[in-house]
Amino acid sequence: MANQLGPIDVTCDAPPYHIVQACYRIGIESAEDVRWCRVGTVSGGGGGWRQLIAFPPWNAFSRPQQTGEQTCSCGQALPRLEAYTFTLITGKEISYLLGQCLRCHTVYWEDA
Repeated sequence: MANQLGPIDVTCDAPPYHIVQACYRIGIESAEDVRWCRVGTVSGGGGGWRQLIAFPPWNAFSRPQQTGEQTCSCGQALPRLEAYTFTLITGKEISYLLGQCLRCHTVYWEDA
């Protein structure tokens, strides 16, 4: 009996690859080798991701709220997201909110 494999359906939950490649410049560890997860898919598409954004610098060291806290698949609290703007070779600028889990290195992101 011949083994026939059909097409594989691959879902990629990362921004465009050239953005992933550039993330090492902003301190994302092993960006090309870790899981990427769009925050909107983690929070069920609601606006809950907005609470993860750490624009005021003093919020970066505060503990997240314990009630209703969203967690990474490894059990760690979701990282705070920071805004980054990437300038493409064409001069176009694209902004993303990015954060990386300290335990499993999953990168969480959303369009800014």
